[in-house]
Amino acid sequence: MNKGKKRFISVLIALGVTTSAVGGYAWIQKPASVAEGPGIQVRRGSLTETAAASGKIEPDVQVEVKSRASGQVVEVLVKEGDQVKAGQLLVRLDTVDADRTLLSAQVARDRLKAQLAAAQASLSAAELDQKNDEQSEAVAKKSADLGLGSADAARNATHAAAVSKANVTMKKAQLASTKADLTAAELTVQEAETRLKETKIYAPMDGTVLDIAVEKGTLVSSALTNVGGGSVVMTLADLANLHIVGAVDEAQIGRVAPGQRVDIRVDAYGERVFAGAVDRVSPLGKDVSNVVTFDVDIRVTDKDSSLLRSGMSADVEIVTSEQKDVVLVPLVAVRSDKKCRFVQLTSGEQRTIETGATDGNQMVVLRGVDAGDTVLANTTPTAPKPAGDQKSGNQNPMRGMGMGAPRNGGGR
Repeated sequence: MNKGKKRFISVLIALGVTTSAVGGYAWIQKPASVAEGPGIQVRRGSLTETAAASGKIEPDVQVEVKSRASGQVVEVLVKEGDQVKAGQLLVRLDTVDADRTLLSAQVARDRLKAQLAAAQASLSAAELDQKNDEQSEAVAKKSADLGLGSADAARNATHAAAVSKANVTMKKAQLASTKADLTAAELTVQEAETRLKETKIYAPMDGTVLDIAVEKGTLVSSALTNVGGGSVVMTLADLANLHIVGAVDEAQIGRVAPGQRVDIRVDAYGERVFAGAVDRVSPLGKDVSNVVTFDVDIRVTDKDSSLLRSGMSADVEIVTSEQKDVVLVPLVAVRSDKKCRFVQLTSGEQRTIETGATDGNQMVVLRGVDAGDTVLANTTPTAPKPAGDQKSGNQNPMRGMGMGAPRNGGGR
């Protein structure tokens, strides 16, 4: 083979080797295949973290009205839903027995008044007799000393004076006894008058009639004398001040504090949101079926709170944190491998990101992407690995983070 051919073959071999090397390098440097999935644009917005709870709407003050007297209902003067004022007449009971008792007490009192007058007159007569006998005693003694009268007459006069004095003492005791009896009779009359007044049942407070447990003809028992506590006549509540006691999971309770804003939703009003505020957080947890929760007392502050009804079930979202003008990435676009979180751009580039809070739908990105970038939603069960990571596997991007309850519109 001449030198020309050998040189030509050497050039071809060198060219082949160079082409293979370049192709291999290009294959090695080829970007990772772009994952399938829709593109989502990163944007700025607001993110709200919430703690979810549920409970029942209850008034701050709710009173069961009972009767102090026993008897039969003859008139109910209000109906459910009525607004009443403290001292307003609600129910009347039959007064026949109470009238009879009062009349009997008054008769006994009047009899004792007459006896008292007689006792006073008797005492006055006894005091006059005592005074007369004492004067007779003095005269008899002086006559005996002067020899004008006998000693027996003086002795009899002394005896009569002593008897008169004892009689006065007895009359005074009788008068005191009659006065005491009259006082007791007066108390009996007052008691009977009170029992008569108690046949009228009045409102103990301003409020709304929630429930009426009696009707005309119902027999009610006294709350004072019945061992079972007596009959409930009706229930009143102050609906101007409503609250909800919700149970918050121990994982979220650390972010809940008095004064935080609360959104309240009830089935009766669809998508309408009522305003509230955290009033108190219980320091003691409750363990039910190995689930620990803490009671949170929520005060309804909405101007239309009158639309709500006692006993309604309510779902509440306690706003524990609000961040405005932050970079937000939908949670479906966030991928993770161990402790590393990343997103994949539509170009196939993978960006490691530093994340912040989440509302369950979106996540705050502190570093790694900017508003306007387009990332791919992760539609596969496994995600591509960041460049240089040779280990496989994909982890939940929320693992290790305390996240609030999902809240729609968090990226407003």
